[in-house]
Amino acid sequence: MTLLTGVARTASRALGGLTLDASTGLARITEAAGAAISGETIGPATLRVQVVILSDENGQPLTTPAAMTPSIDLAGQVLGTEAGIRVRLVGTRVIGEPAPARALDPRSNRLLLLDDVLGRTEFYRRHSAPVDISTAVVGAPVTVIVVRNIAGRVTGCSLGISADWVIVQAALFDRARGNTYDETVLVHELGHALNLPHHRNRQNLMSPTSSPPGQLRGTALVGWQKAILHANRHLVPGMSQ
Repeated sequence: MTLLTGVARTASRALGGLTLDASTGLARITEAAGAAISGETIGPATLRVQVVILSDENGQPLTTPAAMTPSIDLAGQVLGTEAGIRVRLVGTRVIGEPAPARALDPRSNRLLLLDDVLGRTEFYRRHSAPVDISTAVVGAPVTVIVVRNIAGRVTGCSLGISADWVIVQAALFDRARGNTYDETVLVHELGHALNLPHHRNRQNLMSPTSSPPGQLRGTALVGWQKAILHANRHLVPGMSQ
């Protein structure tokens, strides 16, 4: 199986059997992914992102939209420079309703997936950007949800292509906390949402570890990662030029 065929299959699975204007959406995704593999210039694809900030038991927001701006900006810079993807912030919402403890302090990785399967992530789904599957799933927004604490010694978590949301800890956005402030985590989790696995190279965006303030992960991407990104259902595909 060629790499392009594999990417096309990934695109088909990511679409979940749904299409954008029948075969047109998959054709555009395959074209963009193929261009990334061959090194052609790709017109900018677009990733729509919504931010949701939860409030604690007392109704106190966990962070502010302004505090998240540097991480959002970095996501745009990294994905734009490395992969030709524009990040479009479609909204930032502060949820005044006190979030339940399960939403404020979620589990991570396989346990979060289990909670999702069992319906325990309903609060996240309720406040995520709606996806109209009757028209198109290509370009479905990714919602970044700010939580208080994530179990398992991680500061962000994504369920990959199985969910339209990712979670990140509020401490990532507090500049006064030098040992936790990390602008790379948000874009790293967006990478997972777009189907990228971890990468061994510490200079790669998908390096699994990042230790502020002195040992942050890098922000580089390699060719096959760019192809996977452009095969994802969350992107409005760019065209090869």
